[in-house]
Amino acid sequence: MSADILSRLYRLNFPDCTKEALAFLTSFISQDCPKIPGLNANTEQIIVEICQEFVLFKSARGPQKKLNAVQELHLLDMICTCFSEAPEKSKYRIFNLMFGARGDGTVNLLTKLLSLAMSVKCIPVLFCAAIWMQERDSLSPDVKGLTQRLVSDYCILYPEQSTVFTTLPSVSPLFACNLVTAATSLYSFAGADSLPPLTLVQHVSEWVYKDNTMCCESLRQAAIHSAYTTPVPGLTGWCVRGPLVCCQLREKSDSHIGQAQIDLMLSCLDKLHLALLQSLTFTASVNLSPGLISASDLAHIAQTLQVVFRPNPSKLESLACNTALERLAQILQVASCTRTYIADRGKIKEIETLAKLKLPYNRLLTMVLSNQLQSGRPYQSNTVN
Repeated sequence: MSADILSRLYRLNFPDCTKEALAFLTSFISQDCPKIPGLNANTEQIIVEICQEFVLFKSARGPQKKLNAVQELHLLDMICTCFSEAPEKSKYRIFNLMFGARGDGTVNLLTKLLSLAMSVKCIPVLFCAAIWMQERDSLSPDVKGLTQRLVSDYCILYPEQSTVFTTLPSVSPLFACNLVTAATSLYSFAGADSLPPLTLVQHVSEWVYKDNTMCCESLRQAAIHSAYTTPVPGLTGWCVRGPLVCCQLREKSDSHIGQAQIDLMLSCLDKLHLALLQSLTFTASVNLSPGLISASDLAHIAQTLQVVFRPNPSKLESLACNTALERLAQILQVASCTRTYIADRGKIKEIETLAKLKLPYNRLLTMVLSNQLQSGRPYQSNTVN
């Protein structure tokens, strides 16, 4: 039957070939048959060929078929419809068939699909993409490439905040969560060369402030998908390094960031820091396992702060560094008290050494670190269930 449908599809033109291909793939994958990798080699090859030739249009047989803009939009609309109508158990298997393989062409199509899915609120596509991101890790080239394109489309090309982006967490909390995790990897806020766009910081600070559950959405999936990261370490890095980096940009005469933008950025980081503390408290209240952030994450942030901090700071820069260290201390203290972090005595000692030898003295951080080491709380190594 698979061979017959392949022959038939080659005789059809777009969009009929794609419509029939999607219907066949959905029906075939939805049957109680083994997963695609477990099929016999010939059947698996035919299924992959149908997807490549008539959905992705990446032909292995000859010249690539080029869709014009209208045809491509029609293709994306058909894919969204396919995911909306497919049985729940089959959605991610279909998604993985389409986008599981790596390649710039596939990521380009996926980016366009996600833009449409966000616009029309196609939740199944966004959820599948969120799992796809989670399984690949926020540092992978595919996820970074996808994130960079979406941020460019929604936060850089247009100066005003996008309503599509504004409502994203309410449409797909898991996708928003994993997108933020990837964005904080891409834009680490460790200097002028890794500064996140202001519009992105505005969106993210508002997302986390309005919904303290967003940061733990990937953690909720840990029981099903063991690979997960949360946005909390990256966002903590923003809140800790941000004031110092913004201060340095303010004092640079050749900075491409205006004073008004810097003020807005600092205001967003203030809101985001409060929202992170609230998120840690919320996660503890619903008894999720430790895992939002770890002592290792905090030690890494302290190390990067040491790099950002200049040996002979101005008075304003010293004040900004004090703010940074206090925020680091507050996150550590709240994460410890709520037991929402993975503790490690060695990493706490590492932060203490940095605080004594490499960073300016901060009374609050010194007290928190001393309490951590004396209380015995960081002695236990927690694991995510």
